[in-house]
Amino acid sequence: MENVLLTFCVGFAVAFIFFKLKVPGGMLIGAVCGTVALSLTTGMAEMPFTAKFIAQVAAGAFIGCSVSVKDIMALKYISLPAAIVIAGFLALNIVLGFVLYHFTSLDAITALLCSVPGGMSDVPLIAFDMHADVAEVVVLQFVRLCVGIGFFPLWISWMGRRKNCAGEVSPSAAAESGGGGKDKLTPQAAAAAFGTALACGYAGLRLHVPAGALLFSIIGTLALKMAGIPAALPRWFKRFAQVLSGTYIGCSIGAEALRNIPLLIVPAIIIVAAYMVNAYIAGHILWKKFHIPFKEAMLMMTPAGASDMALIAADIGVNSPSLVVMQIFRMLMAASIFPQICYQIAKLF
Repeated sequence: MENVLLTFCVGFAVAFIFFKLKVPGGMLIGAVCGTVALSLTTGMAEMPFTAKFIAQVAAGAFIGCSVSVKDIMALKYISLPAAIVIAGFLALNIVLGFVLYHFTSLDAITALLCSVPGGMSDVPLIAFDMHADVAEVVVLQFVRLCVGIGFFPLWISWMGRRKNCAGEVSPSAAAESGGGGKDKLTPQAAAAAFGTALACGYAGLRLHVPAGALLFSIIGTLALKMAGIPAALPRWFKRFAQVLSGTYIGCSIGAEALRNIPLLIVPAIIIVAAYMVNAYIAGHILWKKFHIPFKEAMLMMTPAGASDMALIAADIGVNSPSLVVMQIFRMLMAASIFPQICYQIAKLF
């Protein structure tokens, strides 16, 4: 028990430092780095399976709570663009996984999960359940997140200036009624969200569904929201779950995994190039066919977090609730459906 507490404290301390330094995904990455350092220097890093389960349940609850009834209703106004966005990301996920598997040292399930445009906190936990190489998934998902937050907005802004898109206005004004509508945080709403996610996550675990704890907790929390029952969780609980997740992941990363990180340079370049091509092609389709403003269309195809996108979009002159709705829907699909498809495809290799 002493080792578990020490591991959590070290992970939290480094996570807090990374968070204050505004490192993308800082809480999770910091917890991973702190735990790996503790493991390599003292061999005392230890975190029980319960930590992973709670982290998965919390992640699922947060994903479910981030979707409101208005978000779901807003999709009917942008259903065809949403279908193109999701189909584009899924096709990219499968093709990119296939390329990484055949042209790099990554095994099939690791290659596919490295290509999932999901959450930094969610995909590494899923990798555990699907027996992928967690260290490689963490590194390449971190690259995706950093590129999505740091490079894509600058690139899209530059592309927008070249195409002189300053005066474009989104035709999806009907979707502007979407977004928002999140439930107010109360003790009852928090208890309902976490209690439902915990029960459903445990059911998923007992049914031996791959990443079942995460998947079922998402489904349970979404069902709660759709039934009109308030469900919300405090932001600090998400940070706590990220530290749990990071420390559990860090305990599994040894010296051999760290030595293999330089080998991930080529996969990282392939992933960045593939996401750029996907954003350009799918963004043009959304722009030309559905008359979505060019910068907004490309931001819809940017592999970053929904909350990050809301802030980034405003910085480059795009103010569209439909963009946030689309990113939330992408996050939901990438955390729940994409990994299940990847798992089935990996069985074919």
